[in-house]
Amino acid sequence: MPERRFDVVVVGAGIIGGACAMELAGVGKSVLILEAVDVASDTSCRAMGHVGVYDDSPAQLTLTRFACQLWAELAPELPSEVEFVRRGALWVAREASEMEEVERKRAIYSAAGVDARVVDSGTLSQMEPNLTPGLPGALYVPGDVVLDAAEATRYLVRKAQALGAELRTRTAVTALGKDAVDLADGSSVRCERVVLATGWQAPRLLPSLPIRPRKGHIALTVPRPGFVRHQLSEVGYVRGAQPENTESITFSFQPRTNGRYLIGATRQYVGDWTEVDPLVIERLLARAKEFLPTLDQIEIERTWAGLRPAGPDAVPIIGPVPGNPRLVLAAAHEGIGITTSIATGRLVAEIVDGRPPSIPLGPYLPERLGIPLS
Repeated sequence: MPERRFDVVVVGAGIIGGACAMELAGVGKSVLILEAVDVASDTSCRAMGHVGVYDDSPAQLTLTRFACQLWAELAPELPSEVEFVRRGALWVAREASEMEEVERKRAIYSAAGVDARVVDSGTLSQMEPNLTPGLPGALYVPGDVVLDAAEATRYLVRKAQALGAELRTRTAVTALGKDAVDLADGSSVRCERVVLATGWQAPRLLPSLPIRPRKGHIALTVPRPGFVRHQLSEVGYVRGAQPENTESITFSFQPRTNGRYLIGATRQYVGDWTEVDPLVIERLLARAKEFLPTLDQIEIERTWAGLRPAGPDAVPIIGPVPGNPRLVLAAAHEGIGITTSIATGRLVAEIVDGRPPSIPLGPYLPERLGIPLS
C-alpha cells in the first residue's frame, strides 16, 4: 500500500513548527511533523520565555502585537506547566539620557494601542526595590507575559496532534523535493506543501537562506521568591540585538513561578557550538549586577547556551519561496521567536489555505530579501 500523501509536512518541532502545525491542522489540513531529534530539543528548550511587543521596526511591532493578541486568546486553555503569567515588563533606563528612549518607546506603543506607561525613579524603586537605587525610570508594559518556552512548545505540538496532525521524531529530513521530502533512512514522504521551520539549521536544507546561528548564554539562579516581580530588560536591549552587532551583552532578568530567575542576554556569531563560555557568563552576571547590585547574594544553579536563527534584518521570513510556492518558510525569528511563533503559525496556515492574511504579509515575505532561494 502506498504511503499516505499529506497536505503539509512541517519540518521542525520547535515552537515555530509546533505553532504552524497547530494552525494548519486547525484549518483541516492533513499535517505531518518531522523532527530530527525531539519536540523542543533545540532553541525552544534553551530560550527565555518573554512574550511581549517589540518595536525594533514597524514590521516587528505589527507581528509581535498580533502575536500577543493570539497568545491572550490561547491563554485560558494553556496547562499549568506552561507557566503563562502576565507579569508585566519594565524597560529600565540606566542613565538620564536613556529616558528619551523610554519616551520614544512609549509613544510608539501607545500609537499601536499597547498599554505602556513611563514610571519615574521613585515609582520604579517601589515596583522593584532590588534595582540599583537612583535609576532614572522605566517604561512599564503591564500586558507582557512570561512563560516556559519548552512546555509551551510541547503544548502546541500536542494540540496539533489532537487536531489530527501526526508527529514523527528522530526522523531527519535530508532534502526538499517538489512534491515530497526525503528522509535519512532513504524513504520519502509525499506532500502538497512543505513548511520549513528548523530554526538556525534551515540553511542545511535551503543553503541560500541567509540565516546564521547567533549564540546566547543564560544563567539560572536558585530560588529566591520575591527578589524581582516583573520581566526586567534594559531599554537599550533592542539596540544590542541588531544583526550587525557581532557581540553584545544586555540586561534581561526574568522571574519564574518556582522562585528562580533566568538571566540574559548575550549575542555572538561564533558558529554552531553551544558550549558555555565561562568568561561570557562572567560578563553577563557583571552586567546584571549593574542593575541588581545584591544579585551576588543569590547562587547560580546552572548555565547553558543556545543558538538563535538570525536573519539579515531582524524580521522573520514567512511565506512561499519565489518560484517554488510549494515550499513555505517560517524562519529567521532570532530573539522574538517565542512571542511570534503563534502569529507565524496563523500566517502560514492562511497562506496554505488561500485565505486573506490577518496582517499585511509584505514585510515578511522571502522576496523582500532580493536573492534567489534554492
